[in-house]
Amino acid sequence: MPLSAEMRLFFDKVAKKNFCLACDVYHAPTNGQEITLSLRAKVQEALRLSH
Repeated sequence: MPLSAEMRLFFDKVAKKNFCLACDVYHAPTNGQEITLSLRAKVQEALRLSH
């Protein structure tokens, strides 16, 4: 999936701190995963790490 410049920057920041988390957050929507509480927590953690 092609990323916008902003999304690329977001995933680069997250991956530098937690590569596995960045992968989980990136692949969830592309694989059609259901949004669970666990996935939501991962997204929130990724947002926290990106700042």
